[in-house]
Amino acid sequence: MKDETLDLRVNLANRLADLSGNIIKQYFRQSNLESETKITEVSSMVTIADRLAENAMVDLIKKECPEDGIIREEGENINSKNGYAWVLDPIDGTSSFVKGLPIFGTLIGLVDLNNNLPLLGCVNQPILQERWLGITGKPSLFNNKIINNPYKNNHDYPLAEVCLTSTTPLMFITPRQQAIASRLQKVCRRTAFGGDCYNYVSLAMGWTAMPMIVLESDLKYYDFCALIPIIEGVGGIITDWAGNALNGNSTEVLAASNQNLHQQALKVILSQG
Repeated sequence: MKDETLDLRVNLANRLADLSGNIIKQYFRQSNLESETKITEVSSMVTIADRLAENAMVDLIKKECPEDGIIREEGENINSKNGYAWVLDPIDGTSSFVKGLPIFGTLIGLVDLNNNLPLLGCVNQPILQERWLGITGKPSLFNNKIINNPYKNNHDYPLAEVCLTSTTPLMFITPRQQAIASRLQKVCRRTAFGGDCYNYVSLAMGWTAMPMIVLESDLKYYDFCALIPIIEGVGGIITDWAGNALNGNSTEVLAASNQNLHQQALKVILSQG
C-alpha cells in the first residue's frame, strides 16, 4: 500500500476511534443496559453499545473506502474488492464494560489479505482517553507518543519470574489447551486473569512490575488483529502457539515482552512433559 493511501487509512482509523468512542461513552455505567450472552461462545456478551458503535464504524468505512472489506464481530462481513479489509471489535472486554470498569477497548485493524499482513492497528479506550496506534514497520504510539518497552532488551529474565496473563481460564477448552495452560502456570510463579485487550497494551507499555506473557485461546481474528502491529512496534512478539504468524483462522495467541521470553514460553508449550 502506498504511503499516501496508508496515511488516509490511519486518519480514518482515528476517526473511527473517535466516532465509536463517542457512542460507547453514552452507555458506559448505565443501569439496565440492553445486553445478551452469546450462546455459542464461552462467557461472551454483547450490548446495544457494541452494535451501535460497530454499525457507525461500518457506515463510515463504506463511505470513505467503499472497496475495502470489513471483518466484524457483531454483523455480517463485507467482502474486499481491493485486497484490504478492516477488522473491527467495537468493545473488546464487554464483561468489564457492563461492570462499569474502564479496562475495555475498541479494536480497529487493517489487513492486507493477499499477504496476511496487518498494516495498522488501533486500540481506543474512550473513558480514560487512551489510544494506541501501531503501523507495520514503525514504532508504536500511545496518545501520539512513541512507546518505550522497558523489557524489549531484557533477555536475561527467567520465565519463572514473568507474569502469565489470560482473560479467563474458561477460554482453555480442549484437554490439550488446558494441559498447556497448566504447564505454563506452573513455570510462571505469577498468574493473573482478566484484562482482555488491556493485557496486550500493558505488555506493550511495560506498565507491569515484571515482563508479561499473554496466553489465550478460543479467539477470533477481531480479538487480536489490531494488536499485532502494536505489539511488534515495541519489540514484543505475538504469534500462535506454534510460533507461526497469526492469520484470520488463528484461535490461539501467545504474546511476550521480548523474543527471548517468547522462545522460553514456546519451549514449554511444545514440550511433551
